Amino acid sequence: MSAPPNRNQGEADLDDVESPPALAFNRHAGNGRSLVARQDRAAVRELPYGGRIVTGNAGDHPLVVQLLTQARQTAVADDFQSRLDEPGYRPSNRLLIQLEKELLAHAHVASHIAWFDGQRMPVVKLEDFAVLPEYRESAYDRDLLAAAEQIATAEGAVLGLVNADRHAWFERQGWSPLRGQGHTRANARTVLAYLDAQERARKRRKGSLDVRTWRHFELDAVRSIYETAAAELWGPLFRSEECWQWLIGRKAQDQVLLALETNRAASTNGDSSLGLLGEAAGYAVVRGSCIVELMSLPKFPTARVHMLARACRDAIDRDHHSISLYTPASDPLHELMVTAGGAWISDRKENSPRLLMRLLSPERWVERCYPLWRQRAHHAGVPRPTEIGITTTDASYRFTLTRRSARLEPMGDRPADWVECDRPTFESLLAGNLAINEAVERKTLRLSSPELKSTLAALFVPRLFWQSPLEFMRL
Repeated sequence: MSAPPNRNQGEADLDDVESPPALAFNRHAGNGRSLVARQDRAAVRELPYGGRIVTGNAGDHPLVVQLLTQARQTAVADDFQSRLDEPGYRPSNRLLIQLEKELLAHAHVASHIAWFDGQRMPVVKLEDFAVLPEYRESAYDRDLLAAAEQIATAEGAVLGLVNADRHAWFERQGWSPLRGQGHTRANARTVLAYLDAQERARKRRKGSLDVRTWRHFELDAVRSIYETAAAELWGPLFRSEECWQWLIGRKAQDQVLLALETNRAASTNGDSSLGLLGEAAGYAVVRGSCIVELMSLPKFPTARVHMLARACRDAIDRDHHSISLYTPASDPLHELMVTAGGAWISDRKENSPRLLMRLLSPERWVERCYPLWRQRAHHAGVPRPTEIGITTTDASYRFTLTRRSARLEPMGDRPADWVECDRPTFESLLAGNLAINEAVERKTLRLSSPELKSTLAALFVPRLFWQSPLEFMRL
């Protein structure tokens, strides 16, 4: 059967198609489309142009591997097999489009919890979103994405994420690229020489740090450092002990470095033992010459530099000429490496996968972010209650911040302060993914008065999203 017509060619909406009476459908307000229930394999969405959306089961795994291999033109079997052991994984997390006996498209709807400035939010990652090349830009991939978004929203996710090769296509579906995504690359010898010169300029201290390869029984220390550091960032995933065991057990990384507090005084007195190791200060996950994750405790400000220096030495020993750093864009180590002759490499370069987001439930996002809005309003002196009207291309909202709550509701009468923008700009504003001054200058964000810009900048502080490449890395 040939590919279905494009949506813009006037095809019928799914609600115009009569559902088989034996199948149960869920309907959710605001989307107007029937959904497949993930718990029931028999629950499907029949597509008006042929084929159907079904939930996966374990027997579909070989077909999914075949589809992903064909779509990506690369071997995926080892990586796919390792991800079947991820804690919380269920075959029914996968959505498939079947046409007769052929598998046309696939998406893994994976639920997670993420940190946002100390607040934990339910998010969903669309993994392995793939459509056979001959069916791309058809209604199949759009309907698969719509079904994945609707199911994720129904299951409580407030934010959707995808690391996509076809980022331009996702943008046309209303998804927004996340700002500040990229990494820094520099010559390993040049960085090490710069760090050594900096170290010689410092005064010697009694206490110091020792960086070595970690031991598996030290996983609890690594977990504790991650939870402390990641909770203050914008976007990293919460990891249970089982998740850590799985991540490390996949062996996508080459080594894990651990920085520990030491006391060198005893060594100068003739005691050469290393039994003087104290608290763990930080860790780094390394693959090849890439530092894919680096976390440290705030009370050890030099730990990050020590781990970067050790990673450079190891890279040189392995005959790697460069070192790459994939930490959050706000990490001062990026500036250090640029000063040492490196360069920031943005993920905006052509043909590179990009991380995109979509607010699946802006109302729930606003409610759950109330502690952030309250804290920001207090620090910036924004009075409460505050009301801001937001008009998008498809809806109008009233954002209300009081002393006890934050709400996003349908707007009746327009308040004195209001903004106009398209839907992706609206979602990026709420999610801290919008450079407000730049958006105002480009007129993608139109304000009722110039004074409103300072209020928006105070409440919806632009933040640079980050998730560890450790979770994205392929075997």
